[in-house]
Amino acid sequence: MPLWGRILVSAASGAIVGFVGAATHRMGVQWSIPYGLVLSFLLLGISTWSARARSGSTGVGFHLIASGAVTMLILQTSTQSRAMLIFGYVSDSYTLLMQKAGIIWMLGMVALQVFMLVLPQRWFDVSDRRNH
Repeated sequence: MPLWGRILVSAASGAIVGFVGAATHRMGVQWSIPYGLVLSFLLLGISTWSARARSGSTGVGFHLIASGAVTMLILQTSTQSRAMLIFGYVSDSYTLLMQKAGIIWMLGMVALQVFMLVLPQRWFDVSDRRNH
């Protein structure tokens, strides 16, 4: 596949991960068991690893842009009564984790992808099956 195709796949997977992560990051936070946040970060890590293995740091850059853009679009289109992603609020009736889950997702999403950029390239090399 040409480089532009691999970059396009990385951007598309970033957009999908941004949407799915924004939809699922709040699962379990009302009981202080943030399994949705953990699964969202796991999905993001796998997708970012694949983008780096597929097309290097350029792919991770497009993955980061696409996931951030989709997540910010969801954040901007939310209303007070219907919000998929809440970027922090203060209330005495909710736990601290429930109040800050959106902030953890947004900042952690960027931090995890930037962290994947500084890891050694050999961790992302996939051997060709034809060589075995």
